[in-house]
Order: sequence, then structure tokens, then C-alpha cells
Amino acid sequence: MPEKSIIQQINLEAAEKCIPLSVFIELTHRCNLHCYYCYQKGFPASGELSLQQWRNVLKQLADMGALYLTFSGGEPFLRKDFLEILAGARKLDFAVSIISNGLLINGEWAAGLSDLGIMDVGISLHAANAVLHDELTGTIGSFNDALQAIRLLIDRGVKVIIKHTVSQVNFGEYTGLQVIAENEGCGFECDTGILPSKQGTVSPYAISSEQLGTFLDDMGVTPPATCTAARAESTLHCDAGRSLCGINPTGDCYPCIILPILLGNLLQNPFKNIWHSEKATQFRNEEQNPADECISCELHNGCSRCYAIAYRETGIWRGKSPSLCMRARAVLGAAAYISVKAEQ
Repeated sequence: MPEKSIIQQINLEAAEKCIPLSVFIELTHRCNLHCYYCYQKGFPASGELSLQQWRNVLKQLADMGALYLTFSGGEPFLRKDFLEILAGARKLDFAVSIISNGLLINGEWAAGLSDLGIMDVGISLHAANAVLHDELTGTIGSFNDALQAIRLLIDRGVKVIIKHTVSQVNFGEYTGLQVIAENEGCGFECDTGILPSKQGTVSPYAISSEQLGTFLDDMGVTPPATCTAARAESTLHCDAGRSLCGINPTGDCYPCIILPILLGNLLQNPFKNIWHSEKATQFRNEEQNPADECISCELHNGCSRCYAIAYRETGIWRGKSPSLCMRARAVLGAAAYISVKAEQ
């Protein structure tokens, strides 16, 4: 087995000691786009924590050993006090990432983010084709505005990552987005996990098994190494509730921002009390015991488990996820194919 990197070792130790190393913060549910797959549609847009309340929360997180913060929404730049929140986070020496649609980022914002030393800004793009992107966001001109934001940030020395979710309606656009990322001098990340907006169903936008196989091949994914490592140490384990957690706009705390198992609210209890509460401890104990159907599953070694997707699709977070089971089957199939080719 390859030696773990320093970052991997830090994450492992944080998980073992239940230190909330990484915190994902949704500052608002408000958004200026109407993206086709958004699971937050219909979420309340009121009751957001104030600037002073967020400053208090950030201090509590720092005291608990948190190092990495990701600010998102909704659209975080809709908060008129966002720059002040960011300044408070940087004053506490947090490494800060942002996820945005880019529409509100102008030259002044780019300069402010550069001055604060923001670690990176993720800009969501649904397609390399401007017309398709605008159609999927429900807003004409959103592609060009996002591209302009990318360029403003790059010019100011801010690291940018184009973020893309692969779906049925934009399948194949990731190849063009890779080219855009290379041309613009920024990073590129994409995934195929889509949370269904309706509980108890698989997202209608989730890609097929055939498309997933094509995607893995196009992206140069190397499943043999992944699956070999999985055989040695796979536990179907997730660090949600141990080294990472999520906080929503009203101060609700979750093991993961997309897993709606409420641990407590920061307006009612300090973060330390919530993190070490009976509810949090119960979640961690239950997380160590996945459903029997998952433990004995033949797809175990290729599983990219996500409790949130399982919960959204079936209502049972410790059980299987139809879309991720399909992914595991495709990954293992690709691994077997490549292994046979290598032996020939």
C-alpha cells in the first residue's frame, strides 16, 4: 500500500479524535439562478444568522480545531456582509474556499478576495455550451457572466476551480469544460452524484450505467488501483460527523451539509456541546454499522458510499443507494476489463 500523504494523515487523525477539521457552511438558501437539479428549491430564505452571529460561530469552530471552511449557498455573494464574514474567517486563520455561480463577482469582489488570501473559488458551470448552460440555469447570460468572473479572479491571482455535475441532460459537456479550464488557467472538478430533489426517488437526471462507463474512460479514471486499495482497507466508512460537518443558514448543524440528520442548532447550544452531544455520539456509533445488505454486498470494493444520497433515494441513510450501487458495478466492471487487458 502507498504511504499516506501528510494531509491524509491529518484527516485520519482528526476523524479518529472527532476534530471538525472541515466545515461546509451554507450562508443563505437564496439564489439568483434556477438550476435544473437543485435540491434546495423550496428551502426557506429567511432566518439567516447575522454577521455577529456568524463571527461567534467562527470563533467556536476555531476553538474546536477546525481548519478548512467552505462557504456556499444558495449563492453566498447575495449576502451583503459576505466580505466581512470572510474577513472574520481569515482573521482566525481559516483556509477558506468558496462555491459560487459567479454572477455577482465583479472587479471589486475579485480584488477583495485576492487581498484576503482566499484559498480557491469554485465556479459552477453546467455546460461548455453557453446556450445549454443558460438553459439549465434558467438565466440568459449566466454562462458569460460566470466566465467573466473566472477571468477577473484569475487576473487577481485567485485560484479558480470550475465545478461541474455530470447528468443526463449535459452528458459529455465535461470534455469541453476541461478545455475551457486549461485555456483559462484554472482547475476542473466534476462528479456524477446528484441529490434527488424529491425524497424517496433517484434523480431523473442521474446518468446511466453506460454513460458512467464512458465518463470513467473519458476522465482517465484508474479503477484497478482504487479497487485494490478498497480490498485492503474498505470499511464503507464516511468521515461525516467526525472530521467534517455542515452548518446551514439558520445555524442548524449536520454531520454533512447534505445529510439532514439534525445534531443541534447554534442559536440554542454552543458548537462544542452539539459536537459532543448524545445525538452526535449516536450518529457516529450508527455510522460504524452499515446495513447488512451493504456489508455483504459483492459490490463492496467499488462502492463510493454517500449516506446523503442513500437517504435521499431510499429514506435509509445506512442502507444502499440505487444510483451508487450502479456506479460501483460500473467501476468494478471497468477494473476487471482493464485488468484483463493488462494481462494480455
